[in-house]
Amino acid sequence: MSETSAASAAELRAALVRALREARRITSPQVTEAFAAVPRHVFLPGTGLEDAYRDDAVFTKRAADGRPLSSVSAPWLVATMLERLAPRAGDRVLEVGSGGYNAALLRHVVGSTGSVTSMDIDPDVTGRAEVCLKQAGFSDVRLVTGDGTTGVPDGFPYDRLVVTVQATEIASAWLDQLTGDGRMVVPMRLRGLGRLLTFTRERAGLWRGDGWEQCGFVAMQGPGARDPVATAVLADGVRLRWDGGAAPDPVRLATAFRAEGREVWSGVTVTATEGSRAVLDLWLATTLDAFGRLHTSSSAVPQVLPGGTPATWGPDTLAYLVMRPVHGDATRFEYGVAWHGSDAGVAEAVAEQLRAWDRDHRGGPGPVLYIGAASDDEATCVRRMSERSGPRLVLAWPRSAACSGPRL
Repeated sequence: MSETSAASAAELRAALVRALREARRITSPQVTEAFAAVPRHVFLPGTGLEDAYRDDAVFTKRAADGRPLSSVSAPWLVATMLERLAPRAGDRVLEVGSGGYNAALLRHVVGSTGSVTSMDIDPDVTGRAEVCLKQAGFSDVRLVTGDGTTGVPDGFPYDRLVVTVQATEIASAWLDQLTGDGRMVVPMRLRGLGRLLTFTRERAGLWRGDGWEQCGFVAMQGPGARDPVATAVLADGVRLRWDGGAAPDPVRLATAFRAEGREVWSGVTVTATEGSRAVLDLWLATTLDAFGRLHTSSSAVPQVLPGGTPATWGPDTLAYLVMRPVHGDATRFEYGVAWHGSDAGVAEAVAEQLRAWDRDHRGGPGPVLYIGAASDDEATCVRRMSERSGPRLVLAWPRSAACSGPRL
């Protein structure tokens, strides 16, 4: 790289660091220093400098059908994960899902007395990471090619473990290979919802996960991979997707969907900037046995919310979350339920859950995902057990003074 290009890269990197600090994605000195020191463009050969330092993900490998298989995640997400992971000088860190850039940042933070092991099931990915890491001056990162769900037993115990691919389960090996005060950051997909979670050990046999930031990652590959999301096409441009729980009858729901839509309004209003959707979606995913997301083009069903809207169903009825402006207040919107079919009770049940969230949990700490032994029944308002294999997962909402919901 020429001196001019090197100077440009340094300027772009400094600008990225400033933007991430202003957005509060970077909050600590150690992560600031790592982002300022590690050249992201080295891990994105063939990508222009401005694109390399743009706050966006870059896909580095795709399958023949176009599916992304590997990427360098968006800087805001990388920074968020590092701050959540809170690696310290001298820590031993395991990264599941390689690429090189994140491993270099971690290596910078843990320093000469720490160590970083980065693993990936794809030899193309680890091979590419090795070349990029050496070019960036981080030749002492250990790279392992193998199934990430097994961890790396000959390097444990680890003080920190970070997963940089979308997980649908927690691997027992990850828990077994962490120290007693270890910390783990994992992008999980629960009932079709992608969320970033930070896990810490509460006591022997019990881990607590929270954070719940919305995120998306490349799917895990190999023997430990699992894609539980099913899809049904209800009409041209209209898809229903669900992950576990009660499965719909696509033919009957498609028939119901052709019927005239009706609406039930909850009286629950929010501001456009409140950011309630992420936590409300989790509440509905916990409380509704039949839960999925309706995806559509705006021309097919204009009122479906961006990114897919929470949906539920009965034998002959489909219901899904909608919003409308509050009359006379351009800053507020009301949550409601649109429904098609024969059973108004399906929609009414969703509206009641909207009111329960508003009454009992709005503005509260949100749910906790426990791994292992379930939390104390008396301390939780609503709980849902995961149907997946591996360590038991319990999604639990802390009980509030007003909470009267059932424990599931």
